[in-house]
Amino acid sequence: MNIRKRGIFVPMKKIVLIIFTLISVSIHAQHLSKDSLSTVHIQKHQRILQSPLYRITHAGVPLILIGALNYGKDKDFRVIRNSYIPHFRYHYDDYLQYSPGVVMLGLKAFGIEGRSSWGRLLVSDAFSAGIMAATVNILKYSFRKPRPDDSGNNSFPSGHTATAFMFATMLHNEYGTTRSSLYSVLGYSLATGTAISRQLNNKHWFSDVLTGAGIGIVSTQLGYYLADLIFRGKGFIHPQLKWEPDIEDETYASLGIQMGYTVGRNKIHLPEHIDIAGQGGATSSLSTAWFFTPHWGIGGKFTIAQTSPQIHTKRFFDTHPEIEKTIESFEARTISYISSVGGIHYKTKILPGLYAGGSAMAGVGYPRNYHVNIRYKNQVHAEPLLHCESHVIPNLDLTAHFMHITGKNAGLKLFVNYNIGIGKSDYIYYPPHKGQSIEPKTGVHRFILHNFSIGAEVAALFW
Repeated sequence: MNIRKRGIFVPMKKIVLIIFTLISVSIHAQHLSKDSLSTVHIQKHQRILQSPLYRITHAGVPLILIGALNYGKDKDFRVIRNSYIPHFRYHYDDYLQYSPGVVMLGLKAFGIEGRSSWGRLLVSDAFSAGIMAATVNILKYSFRKPRPDDSGNNSFPSGHTATAFMFATMLHNEYGTTRSSLYSVLGYSLATGTAISRQLNNKHWFSDVLTGAGIGIVSTQLGYYLADLIFRGKGFIHPQLKWEPDIEDETYASLGIQMGYTVGRNKIHLPEHIDIAGQGGATSSLSTAWFFTPHWGIGGKFTIAQTSPQIHTKRFFDTHPEIEKTIESFEARTISYISSVGGIHYKTKILPGLYAGGSAMAGVGYPRNYHVNIRYKNQVHAEPLLHCESHVIPNLDLTAHFMHITGKNAGLKLFVNYNIGIGKSDYIYYPPHKGQSIEPKTGVHRFILHNFSIGAEVAALFW
């Protein structure tokens, strides 16, 4: 078939050939454009990662900021500790804080060379320790924040935690970036153990240890930067490992610690017309995941959560109007909840080093036994009103997150989470008696627990 128009004769085969040629050129140009754009992004990202400002601030400053944001929420995290181990007190964290430094110096002493010569190492570490100690002490005696156990007014920030993360960052710089990233994982695991122990021992608030960890990291990176300015190219012993901040095509496993804060109101209808509204609270989780394909994986999470309750009395007084004037107050215990879940994980790359993802997991939860007390006017001590004994309940956990790869084996996540549990509890109800002796009532109550939280996770990555 041919086309003839205004004296121009063009074979149809040539027209088809021209069209396919134009389409091929267009597609090729689009690929070149995408590849060029991707190359530009990667080059720009690499320049940022290699800049001194990024190396000094990228890991520590977010911890300091999160600590500052949680400064007024410390009691919520302390409630978790007091609910399960109120009498915990061991002094091992006084020694654990130095353990990453002992590992680093031990490796060096036994001839396993890291990044720096002895001279460069000692100068770097001296700068780091001086900056850390000065920063911590200035803040301690400026804020004069009381310790949780009332043993002093120098709680903020945690010096033990700052010391531990300073030594962990030294170990990371000397051996984690030159020999194996497992040294970094070891150092920061020991430092995290110190931070957790300071809270378990009731010596520090949550914001204290977060800020202390950030100060320890930033001080060390700044100390190493100052030493780099002095020594320049001298004193390097072992070359650094190569690393590209892109795990799009990698399979890997992760282990992370999450800290979050409950947002919104959660109204719970208890038996006998007693209503409570959970508002605010803290969550703490240990999470794991294994990505067996570039996008899909499986994982699990263990969570401890608590919510601060407020008692709503309208329905109760509608049922018992005759005693409203005799009641001084109600007392409610903090709602604590433990869950263990497992399920599916997903991730996809947005930019080099930045990923979006989520998880859908199911498992079991266990709400702690719950008490509501009542105090009558002119009465010193409160009396029991309701006691709920909970059972293990089915649990559903949904999470969405952004993750930034901050190092070869480290990532920082920001997440939103929704957790729901449906179950039942046995209860004992002590009817208001106004001095009369009344038999308690027993029964079974069905309930739904919702928990919506936002927070951050520090994750160790292995592949």
